[in-house]
Parts: sequence; C-alpha cells; structure tokens
Amino acid sequence: MTASQRIVLVTGGAQNIGAAIIARFAEAGATVICADIQAPKSDTALFIKTDVASESSVETLMKTIAETYGHLDVLVNNAGICIEAPITETREEDWDRVMAVNVKSCFLTTKHAFALLCMSHVKAPAIVNISSIEGLGANPLHSAYAASKAAVAAFTHNTALEYGPHNIRCNSVAPGWISTPFNEALLSQYPDRQVVDDAIEALHPVGRLGMPKDVADTVYWLAGPESGFITGQEIVVDGGRLARLPLPAL
Repeated sequence: MTASQRIVLVTGGAQNIGAAIIARFAEAGATVICADIQAPKSDTALFIKTDVASESSVETLMKTIAETYGHLDVLVNNAGICIEAPITETREEDWDRVMAVNVKSCFLTTKHAFALLCMSHVKAPAIVNISSIEGLGANPLHSAYAASKAAVAAFTHNTALEYGPHNIRCNSVAPGWISTPFNEALLSQYPDRQVVDDAIEALHPVGRLGMPKDVADTVYWLAGPESGFITGQEIVVDGGRLARLPLPAL
C-alpha cells in the first residue's frame, strides 16, 4: 500500500485545523474518516458522529472502522476545546470537560485504535496528537487548556515507548497562533484591530500568523515514511514565536 492509499482517522475534523488536516490527506488520495460531534462542511471524509470523550462512543467508532476497512494506518488526535477564565473562576465542570475532550479523548482513541493500527498495511503506522505551545508556555486565563496540552505531550511520549515495539510511531504537533475563526473572534474585540494585528505578527520571526495548512502539512509529514525515524517528539509549528526572547521595556 502506498502512502496515498492510507486509511486515516482524524478526530475533531469538522472545522479549522482538523478540516485542513482532512483536506491534506484527502488531496493525496487517502481515505479519511472524520470523528466529531458535528458533521464537516466538506464531503471529502467519511463522517462518523462520535463523542471522543466517551469510551462507548469511541468503541463504536473503531468497530465501524474495523467492519468497513479492516485496519487503520494513521490516527490524528485533533479534537480540542478551550475555555477562558481565571483559575479562581474556573468551574470544576468546565475544567473536567476540557480535560475530557483534550486529553481523555487521546487516551481512548489511542487505546482502542491499537488493534487496527497493528493490522496496518503500511510499513510504520502513525499517531499524531495535536498539542499546543501553550503546553510549553501558557497564556493568562488558559489554565485548563494549557494543562491539557502539556498532558497531551506527556501522553505522546508514553505512547511512543509502549507502541514502538509494535512498529507504531507517535508524535505531537504544537501549533502556535493559528488564524482560525476562534482567534479571529478573539481579536475582533479590540477597537484598534490593526495595532493588535501588527503586534501579534511582530511576535513571529516569519512575520505572519500561522494558517491551518501549516499545521496540516506538518501532520501529513509526521504520518508519512519521510519521518520514519521520528517518534516521541513534539514538533513546534509557531513561526519561531517561542524562539524569541522577550526584551525588557526601555
């Protein structure tokens, strides 16, 4: 089986980065499955409605894939949510929901996809988890999100160690500021939008914000044979933002 004939599962693929990941694999000829609670706007992927934070729902998802395709070549754990609140005002149920969608989902899909990945028709099946640079350096009001993404990175390392003997690689991609409707809505709150845009772009040595395709291209590469000797790593896709040391105000 060639890389273009792979069976690929993407969680949270209905929009934004997930939709871009689906498009990248689909344009290469892969068969893509979208597991989400809402259907994607594009018909490039087989949609299977799934609550990835529910073990019974994930088990049903994997059963459907097994009955339809018999194996799985790539798993992309992209599902994620974010809440904004100070730690002192974060409700327990909101914290738990972020952890369930962002972290527990990775555990459940990785656990229940194992048998299907072991039956893969490619030389080295792959798992790619979407973490975030906020797991490396947090923003205010994002305590739950930052903690969840740090957990995803740690889970990636453990998965690489446990699944490696079965010839399954596992890496994570840590996006920086990516231009999505969520971030667009956040920026639209500021009255002088151009000043804010210029300030954010100045944080990035490449001089621009990231696009969903930037993340999708990295995920595609990590899932392919070109990265066959890479596992247990977190690849930062942030336009150099974390590489810049802040200067003191003069």
